Amino acid sequence: MMIMQNRKSINGPLILLLGTMLFLTTVSVSAQVPRVVKKKYKLVWEDYFDYPDAQLDENWEAQNGPSGHILCSRWRENAEVRDGVLYLKNKKENRAGQEWTSASIWTKRKFKYGYFECRYKYAAAEATNNSFWLMTKGAPPAGGKRFELDINEGHYPNMVNTNIHNHTDLVLTESGKKISTRNPEAFTFENIDFSKEYHTFGMLWDEEELVFYMDGKELRRVANEFSFSEAPIFLSLAIIEWHGTVADAIDGTSMKVDWVRYYQKK
Repeated sequence: MMIMQNRKSINGPLILLLGTMLFLTTVSVSAQVPRVVKKKYKLVWEDYFDYPDAQLDENWEAQNGPSGHILCSRWRENAEVRDGVLYLKNKKENRAGQEWTSASIWTKRKFKYGYFECRYKYAAAEATNNSFWLMTKGAPPAGGKRFELDINEGHYPNMVNTNIHNHTDLVLTESGKKISTRNPEAFTFENIDFSKEYHTFGMLWDEEELVFYMDGKELRRVANEFSFSEAPIFLSLAIIEWHGTVADAIDGTSMKVDWVRYYQKK
């Protein structure tokens, strides 16, 4: 994992040949950071996946087993770092009692308050959940609550879905099942295929509110009512039945992550 370093460092004569291209790329990425973040926050952690695949395990943990609430088990080998990109891969294979496999990883480090952003492409198939999120792991501090902040649960081809879960104060459904309370809001974009181009999804989190962004533009602003504990960053791909048709077209698709970053208040 790289801290405060540029992706895929370029040295020697290549700087002269590619200088203009690199400059334009830097301007484009910088322009997507919200103005308030540029003024009040500093970049303190990032991962550009510019290392061998085995090095992923130094800073990330991975699910290795079945998933009860989705249609796939998820495994470390379905997460692959290659050529500066993290691939979370879908495969049609029966494993751990489920007919599909995919991948979910989370940082060993926990974070609290700041601006979180990730640049990625969706898997190019319906019934996939392409997610960048935070969730408490283990027991929260005394008086704290378990929560989940879905910065984006992206659905192919053009939906961005934000969600805030309270996993402590459960509610009872008509069928007698206890579930977490949640506050979702989804956005559908015309003329965008999120599997073809990279987009940056972000969230500004402090004691008072949660602000969600896409490509540096605000999508949603919500009061922070219970998210006051540290949490790791998750990058996950899942196969689901509530958005699209589960079909063989899913096999071989992947969520492609270019980078993930965390900014702290100065």
